[in-house]
Amino acid sequence: MTAPAPVARIAADSRPVLIVTVITTAAVALASFALSFASLRDAALWGRVPEGLAFLVPVVIDASVLVYGLVALVLRSRGRSGAWAWTLMLLFTVVSIGANAAHAYDVGPQLRTIVGVVLVALAPLSVLTSTHALALLVVADGPSPATATAPEPEVAAEPAPEPAPELTPAPAAAELPAPAPVPTPAPVPTPAPAPAVAPAVRRPRLGRLTPVTQDALDLGMNMAGVDA
Repeated sequence: MTAPAPVARIAADSRPVLIVTVITTAAVALASFALSFASLRDAALWGRVPEGLAFLVPVVIDASVLVYGLVALVLRSRGRSGAWAWTLMLLFTVVSIGANAAHAYDVGPQLRTIVGVVLVALAPLSVLTSTHALALLVVADGPSPATATAPEPEVAAEPAPEPAPELTPAPAAAELPAPAPVPTPAPVPTPAPAPAVAPAVRRPRLGRLTPVTQDALDLGMNMAGVDA
């Protein structure tokens, strides 16, 4: 069974999607600023702002929303809390929405005065918070007081190890020719011992018998008589 072909989908993290999102967001912001500009300029006149400076009020209100939103994103990317930036962004957004709604509804004189006063009062607050945000983004953080005042522990310097004496290598002995191998003599076969022969028993040699004569007998008898 053939597997179905994968369906082509738009990658959410692709560069084209990011470019389209940025362009669309910028277009929405410009359109919103253009629509809100006229209403906030007219509402600024309710707070006795001169007509020649009334156009600055929508710049302060709507531009502050953009500034605090960017500051919150930068702080979050640095791992720091941006709750105060989100709070100010929400505050200026609510004020802009309320002023636009009051201008469109054509409220009474008393409510117009309140709206005009709020718009004018937010101008110095916007300067204060924008300066604080700029300092957080531009100026680097210094060391904490505890870190700056804490004395560094003294570390005893370890004596440097004495260098090991250099050993002069002995001169290499002249290479002598290897002695010629001595031929090993072949073993001489040892003859087996002959069996022992028993010595022959010698018989006593008998002397030659000499015949006894009559004279010898007479002489012997005479000598025996003399002895007696």
